[in-house]
This record gives sequence, structure tokens and C-alpha cells, in this order.
Amino acid sequence: MDVISPFLWGPIISGLVAFLVIIVLTPFSERLRLMDIPDERKRHGEPVPMIGGIAIFMALLGVAQVYSMDLLWSWLLAGSTVLVVVGFLDDVFDLGVRIRLVAQMFACGLMIWGAQISVTGLGVMGGVSIDLGIAGLVLTFVASVGLINAFNMVDGIDGLAAGHALIALVSIVLGQWLTFGLQHQFGLAVLGSAIFAFWLVNMSLTPLRKVFLGDAGSLVLGFLIAWLLIALSQGSSPSLHPVMTIWCVTLPVFDTIVVVARRLRRGRSLFSADRQHLHHLLLAAGFSKRGALSMILIVALVFNVSGLIVTAILGSIWSLVLWAFCLIAFMAIVFHPQVEAGASGRHRQSRISVD
Repeated sequence: MDVISPFLWGPIISGLVAFLVIIVLTPFSERLRLMDIPDERKRHGEPVPMIGGIAIFMALLGVAQVYSMDLLWSWLLAGSTVLVVVGFLDDVFDLGVRIRLVAQMFACGLMIWGAQISVTGLGVMGGVSIDLGIAGLVLTFVASVGLINAFNMVDGIDGLAAGHALIALVSIVLGQWLTFGLQHQFGLAVLGSAIFAFWLVNMSLTPLRKVFLGDAGSLVLGFLIAWLLIALSQGSSPSLHPVMTIWCVTLPVFDTIVVVARRLRRGRSLFSADRQHLHHLLLAAGFSKRGALSMILIVALVFNVSGLIVTAILGSIWSLVLWAFCLIAFMAIVFHPQVEAGASGRHRQSRISVD
């Protein structure tokens, strides 16, 4: 019993701390200026506290203190602290893109040089072990910063960013089970419990007042998922095949690639706001917010599970081929003139933002 108690109590503590932080901070959100105020772009009915990310972070910090977690957790929390603080300040003062990017790169630097976690290779492909050398450091920065911003970009309707994070955690567990066997489940369960507690509140499935992630939350979620994917797929004893990592976050990455490509094509800033994300397109097609959320998360889960199974059965090369095919198909759909025109037309008519 003593052996399994930490695994049972850790996630319980994590979820309860997240709930408790939300309960405590909600009355002070307006004083802290952590409120998402409706305007001509944001019409969610009433001001909503943006404290979800802080609640998730405090839950992880609480568990780390209770269980005296190892040095890797210290570096993980250090990087997360940077992003929570900068995200908090951005929610309050709108710091701008440059400061957010510097903070993201600094957090990734803590992961690489502090925790010694980086992409070193792509595993065995076609019977050959692919080592990346110095290119692995570049890939680590690009992939981590990209995933942080991917989660920040998809945080557009209730439950979406946190839902993607939960699906990523489930995908990691499935990928481990299909390959090297289940490992590091305590940390995954603790993080999943904190995110799920927030998700319940965000979706108005509890008596508590609805809260949003805020930039502090979406940035941290992306960082935590990036950390896990890299840490579990690299090193001398990985528990997740490197190629499987791209299948754990398929749809957020696809959506981000498409949005970035569209902005480049139109000569716009990569960080400019628009209404061409997947959830915007589904809303333009007539889906409700709950309907769009359900559709996206179901498709994400199908993508992830299918890709992980193909990787386990057919190998890395066929997995990459399938991933590329899925990306091309996704781009063909969302770049279709009728899809883009429909989204733009509905935006002109309603001018209602779901960000």
C-alpha cells in the first residue's frame, strides 16, 4: 500500500490544489487585473478571471513540495515559473511579442543547459540510428518554442488548449505502452489531474465561476508538453519513440503550421491575430462552441491514436509518410477557397471573437 500511495495521492493533491487556487484567486482577479473583459472582439458575456494557468502551476509546485521531487522537477518548475510570471505580466500589461519570445527561449535554455534535456536523435529508422549532433539543439529550440506558441494560438474556445494537453498526455501513455512500456506515470498523472481540474471549471462543469487559462496558462501548457515529449523520447533509456512525439500533438501543430503559412502568404506578421484557426473555421461552418470543441478533440484523438499504432506496427518511416500525408490533406481542406471565404464572410457579419 505504501508503494502505491504516492501515485494515488499525488494526482489527488494536484487536482485539489488547482481547485483551491481557483477558489481563492477568483475574488481577487479584478484587483489583480487578471480579467478577460468583453469588447467588440470578445463577447463571452461577462468578465472572466484568467487564473487557470496559475492554478495549474501552483498544483505542480504543491506536489513537488509535498514529495520533495528530484532535480529535474526543479528545472521544470524553474522554466515554468519564468513563463507563468511573463504570462501573468502579459495578461495584465500586454508586454508584446518580443518579450514573450525572449521568455520562451530562456525557459527552453533552462531545459537544455540546466536539466540537460534536448533532442539528440530520431531513434532507429530503417535499421539506422539517426543522431543529430549540434542540429539537435536547434531542433529543440524550434520545436519547444513552436509548441509553446501552438498551445497559445489554439487557446480560442473553452476547453480547447487544456483538452489538447490532456489528449497529448493520453497519447504519451499509449505510445509508451506500445513501445518501451509504461514509465514516469506519476508526473504524467499529477499534471493531468491539475489540467483536468482546470478544464472542468473552464467548461462550467462545476459550481465554481468559469476561469480562463490566460497567457500564463497556455504558455506553460505548451512548455510542459514539449518538456515531456523531449525528456521521455531522448537519453539512454527512452520510454517513447522520438517519431511518436509528433503524433502526440498532431492537430495543434497542424493548425499552427497552416496559420503561419497563411500569414506568410499574405505578408502579415506571424503573431498577428486572425480568425483562420481550425476552431474559427468550424464556427464559421455553423458549429456551436461545444460542437467545435468536440469535433476538434475527437479528430485530434483519432489522429494521435492512428499515428501511434502505425508507428508501432509499420515503423518510423511509414509513420512519417502518414504524418506528411495527413498534414497535406489538412492544409488542402483549410486552404480551400470556399472554406477561407466562408470564415471571412462570417467574421465580417458577426465580428464575434472566441479568443
